[in-house]
Amino acid sequence: MTGKHFETPDQFKKSKSDSKVLSSKLNTPKWFEWDDIQKPVNSATVKISLLEAKKWALLELTSVGMPAEDAKDNIDFLLSGALNVNYGMLRANMSRQMPAALAALWPTWVSELVKNKPPQYILGHAPFYGREFMVDERVLIPRPETEQLVEWILKDAGNAKHPVSVLDIGTGSGAIIETLMLENQRVKGFAADISQDALMVAEMNAQRFNLSHLHFVESDVFSALSELKFDLIVSNPPYISNSDEDEMDDSVLTFEPHTALFAENDGLAIYEKLARGLDAHLTEYGRAYFEIGYKQGKAVQQLLQAALPKAKITLRQDFAGLDRMIRVEK
Repeated sequence: MTGKHFETPDQFKKSKSDSKVLSSKLNTPKWFEWDDIQKPVNSATVKISLLEAKKWALLELTSVGMPAEDAKDNIDFLLSGALNVNYGMLRANMSRQMPAALAALWPTWVSELVKNKPPQYILGHAPFYGREFMVDERVLIPRPETEQLVEWILKDAGNAKHPVSVLDIGTGSGAIIETLMLENQRVKGFAADISQDALMVAEMNAQRFNLSHLHFVESDVFSALSELKFDLIVSNPPYISNSDEDEMDDSVLTFEPHTALFAENDGLAIYEKLARGLDAHLTEYGRAYFEIGYKQGKAVQQLLQAALPKAKITLRQDFAGLDRMIRVEK
C-alpha cells in the first residue's frame, strides 16, 4: 500500500445539482416500537397477537406451496426487522399484541411474500456486517458470503499506516465499500457501477452512514476510470451463467436485477474485463479481491494468472467449503 495525498479524480466528482438522493428516505425512523404509539393508516384497528399473526401468515404461504421452513424464516425475518428485535427477543414476546400500525400493514406484506418478494425488499433494508443497508429492486440483496470477503480484506489491510485507495466495481447497495470505510478509517473509497439506479441506492446508504468522502462514478468496469490507479480493487460482479438459471430461487429471478446476476461466457465475462484492466489500474504493490461462483474457482484463477503472470493468486473457500473468493497480489 502506498502513502500519498489523495485528490478526488474528475471521474468521481459530482455536482450537488446532479444528486438524486431522496433525503427523506434517509431519516425514516425504525418501523415500530413495542409500545403501540403509532396508529394505522386507516381507522380500523386490528387486535391480534404476534403468534396469531404468524400462524395466519404461515397458512397463507404454505397454502400456495411455499415450504414451511422457508415460510417461517420469511415471517420471522419480517417480524424481527419491523420490530427491530433479534430472533430471541421475538420468540420470547410472541404472545404480545402486534402493534396496530404493523397489523394494518401485515396483510399487504404477507401478500407480497405470497408473490415470492424477498422480505428484505418488503422491509426496505437488509443486514450486512452488523449494519442495516437500504435495499430495493434496483440492487442485489447483500449475502452473508460477501461478509467473508470483507473480513478477508479488513484483515489484510489492518496493518496499513497510510490512506488506502479502494475501488469497488459493481458496488450495488454500497455494502462492501461502505463497510470497509466504516470499519477502517484509512480507507479512501471509490464506488463504480454500470447502473445509475444502483448508484442512487449506494449514495443513500452513504448519506445514511455519513460517508461524505465516498466518491461515485457510473462505469462499465474500468471504462470511465481513464488511467486511475488504486491500492485495492474489490468486486462482487455478475457471475451466474445463463445456463444456471434453473438452479435459482424464483424470488431472486423475479425481483432481483438480472444485470447484477448474470454474465455471458458461462458467467466469466466480467472477470475477463476485470483481468484485462488490473495491471493498468492497480498500484505497484496493489491487491484485488473478487467474489466468485462456487464452480468458477479454477477458471477465474487461470484468467487472472494469464493477465498478471507474476501475481500471486489465492483461492479461498467460504464456510460451506465452496470456492468463493480470490485475492490477487500484484
